[in-house]
Amino acid sequence: MCGIAGAITASPHPRVVDTVKRLTAALAHRGPDGEFFWSASCGLEAGRPDAGGAGRVRRDSLPAAATVAFGHRRLAIVDLATGDQPLCNEDGSVWVCYNGEIYNAPELRRELEAEGHRFATQADTEVLVHGWESWREALFARLNGIFAFALYDARAEAVWLVRDPVGVKPLYYGVRDGLTWWSSELDAAHRCGLAREELNVDALKLYLTFRFVPSPATIRQDAWKLPPGHFVKLAPGSAAAAPELRRYQTRVVSAADPRGRDQWCDALMEELGRAVSRQLMSDVPVGALLSGGVDSSLITSMMTASLPAPPQTFGIGFRSHGAASETRGAALAAAELGVPHVSIEVEDAEYISAWPASFASSGEPIANSSSLLLRLLCERVGKTHKVVLTGQGADEPLGGYPRHAALRLQALGRFAPRLSARITQAVLGSDSGARLARVLRSRDRIERFAEIFTVIPAEDVDRLLPGTGAPTRELARAAIARWLPADAGADALNALLRTDRCLSLSDDLLLVADRESMASSVELRVPFLDLALLDLMERMPSRYKVSWLGERKWLYRRGAARRLPRELARRLLSPAARMGRKQGFTTPVERWFQTGSGDLDPSADWLSGLRGIGALRSGPTEAFVADRQKAGGARQLALLFALSQWAAGNAPGRDDRRGAA
Repeated sequence: MCGIAGAITASPHPRVVDTVKRLTAALAHRGPDGEFFWSASCGLEAGRPDAGGAGRVRRDSLPAAATVAFGHRRLAIVDLATGDQPLCNEDGSVWVCYNGEIYNAPELRRELEAEGHRFATQADTEVLVHGWESWREALFARLNGIFAFALYDARAEAVWLVRDPVGVKPLYYGVRDGLTWWSSELDAAHRCGLAREELNVDALKLYLTFRFVPSPATIRQDAWKLPPGHFVKLAPGSAAAAPELRRYQTRVVSAADPRGRDQWCDALMEELGRAVSRQLMSDVPVGALLSGGVDSSLITSMMTASLPAPPQTFGIGFRSHGAASETRGAALAAAELGVPHVSIEVEDAEYISAWPASFASSGEPIANSSSLLLRLLCERVGKTHKVVLTGQGADEPLGGYPRHAALRLQALGRFAPRLSARITQAVLGSDSGARLARVLRSRDRIERFAEIFTVIPAEDVDRLLPGTGAPTRELARAAIARWLPADAGADALNALLRTDRCLSLSDDLLLVADRESMASSVELRVPFLDLALLDLMERMPSRYKVSWLGERKWLYRRGAARRLPRELARRLLSPAARMGRKQGFTTPVERWFQTGSGDLDPSADWLSGLRGIGALRSGPTEAFVADRQKAGGARQLALLFALSQWAAGNAPGRDDRRGAA
């Protein structure tokens, strides 16, 4: 796990080298264990044998100018002795700069060795250069892992940027004055003067709609994030515009072919166990994040069965939650699982005080209220561990959120829409009730899905940003349509779950997880998003995910109950737990934004940062906030709070978020 950066231009230029040096320095927190570079001027163009990366150099040895350059910050986890990057093939004609883990690297390595390739390291990275020699772009579909990488082929004189099919590892790129750059973080590019100050108004509309900016857009003009399962090809003379996106389909599948409920339940647990085993690949100790919920408890239990000693676990929660604090649940789960545990309790005032800086340090706004919780937890993890497994990623493919139940209840709701909305509001909260009402009014599947993910309705967004960009409803429809299956008659719930995985999981939760963990040089692994397991989950009939009465993840929970300690299973898998609100890294935002009494009552002037966004009209914004206060719209207020803090911390001329690059 690392930080990668690079640049390419039409002819050798000092800007290429300078850009990569500054970007790599700005990514130092992602890789404290080493820094190396490579450029097309390092003397390997002639193709002489130079296995193992002899053209890899330190910062002071880079040439004055280059056409292409790579920079790499290393967090050493696999092959500690010889795994430095950038790394090349035997003759130095293919170079790679890589962030991630390839879990099926041993199998791919054996296949490549049988074809005659010689490996100079034990690193999974080397599979990429030799795999490119044999399979070219077909390599991408063979990889089971979490990855973002840049690959240079001297024969083609081009660079390929590639992101994993789920989007666990981010990769940003952009064009500026004839130069194309790329980086693991948009914030680094902004601080280096590469990502423009000008905001993308269409992206701002999408943020207000969804609470994040869907890929490939970013909040800044002429900068993009590579969507999951996509790649772009960069040639030296192609830096004048956005490169063409190309999509690839993974070939990693599960061998399981279950029939009937019991077989599906068993296959799901068995494939998850194999995913956990694969993701324990490491030359350093591996821990676990334990919230005390079903998903993290099950991952921890499976880790314990595969490791010689129980893994160290880590949890966090708010002291103000009292007996309901996640620290209590995590400690109980750890005791019942027989694993060592460290808990952190956070005070509300401490969290609120640190919250603005957390938003300001992100490359673009994401209104994820638990992002700082993860950062605080990973700061503690980083004192002893570089790698932890998490339970993240189970909800999207298995139907774990209230929005998934809302779609399932849609069929019943059409018969009695008002009653259904009231019942949903009582069971799942006011936001879910309003969401179901909008879903019931939608005219087609694309609009229905857009409404399910919407935080601020399109008509309200257009009032906040009048006369700018495309209509919000059109932008939202395009963001959803990108991920819908080609088969219009596909199972509606499974289509929603796949869209959720490609949209909000990739561009919200996983981006936040990467940013907050890597701030402390910690790698988060996600067994639920192993590609073989994901294939099985996405083939699973939706009737086994959300019941017709709205019970979420029900067959999975049945399998989990058989594998967790009895008392833990009884507490986590009761009927109330199956139907109630989603738990895990929860924050008391409803209490914080209470009018007149909350810590973040808008009267405290936290909206001031929004005044720096010229396209956002102050009158409609203040009216919208007042309306949301009366209606208890904590999610909408939290979205505007995050944007305000991000805008204040990223105002032109400010560079005090992590220090200048």
